[in-house]
Amino acid sequence: MNRTFAASILFLSLISLGNAQGIKDYVRIRKQYGILESVGIPALETLFGTRTFEIQGVVKGSFRADNRTSLLLEKTDGQTQVVDADSVPDWLVGTEIPARLIIKATRDDNDGPIHATLLAAAKEEEIRPIEVAMVAAATKASRTKPRVAQKNSRHKNSSRVSINATAPTRIWSLPADEATPYYAAFVKKDNPKLSKEEAYRIAQGILGFSKKYGVDARLIVAMCCCESDFNPNELSHAGAMGLGQLMPDTVSEYGISNPYDSIENLYGTVREIRGHLDKYRAETGDEYQALVLGLAAYNAGEGAVKRHGGVPPYRETQGYVRKVIKLYYKLCGYQS
Repeated sequence: MNRTFAASILFLSLISLGNAQGIKDYVRIRKQYGILESVGIPALETLFGTRTFEIQGVVKGSFRADNRTSLLLEKTDGQTQVVDADSVPDWLVGTEIPARLIIKATRDDNDGPIHATLLAAAKEEEIRPIEVAMVAAATKASRTKPRVAQKNSRHKNSSRVSINATAPTRIWSLPADEATPYYAAFVKKDNPKLSKEEAYRIAQGILGFSKKYGVDARLIVAMCCCESDFNPNELSHAGAMGLGQLMPDTVSEYGISNPYDSIENLYGTVREIRGHLDKYRAETGDEYQALVLGLAAYNAGEGAVKRHGGVPPYRETQGYVRKVIKLYYKLCGYQS
């Protein structure tokens, strides 16, 4: 059978699981916004600035007012987040159901309300098999087609840091649960002193918190490599602790009781870099600038970035930003 024809039959059979036109529209909108991985509710709850992402969660119900329908999305504290919509599919009205929601959300400051607007919705049971098929197809393509990195002048001399590489792809080659052994193997190779159990635990923490808070897991791997070489007991001369080298103020801010515990430390690391990325994405409107400035702030503090109008002229900070981005790009399949 012709491979293209067979793939088409598979795709159509998956779509027949539900509302065909609705699923087609959802997949199209998902592709339009470049979404390849859903995130957890905490990615919405911790938002600063404006982002469009796919939330995987439970819709608790809906209500209608002023010719608009609002969905009630369950939050981690048991409360609900209102998501406004011009219209919603019938299956979302008056019911409680696991769903994927493509949302555009905005929060202007850390203590302000979140304003969320629905762009598209799909039943979890309908989008999941299509997602699995798409990931499998992407994995197969990545194994058969060589990737050629093109230089992108937009990345040169950005915030006083020059990285000669192409912005990384965001695609995951495996679902997070299946990726854990591969991440654990990388961690163990980087730090052979770790037990297999601890390397696996670290991998689970990286993947779990990254998905939960909407951060690329490969960025967290690169950061931990550069910060501590995956040594949970690392302590710097400045008092930075653990895998992500968290400072005492950060440990206190996130209520971390033991910064030398891998899971607690990774929680703080992911939360901290997520906050920096959101801040500089909102300020610059540019993903790469947000990455550069976010890493600079993680290393030297937001105050230093503000005082110097970009990456501070500290040898350590500039070297750190270059090193993390170079490794991050390499993990994404690009050579700098």
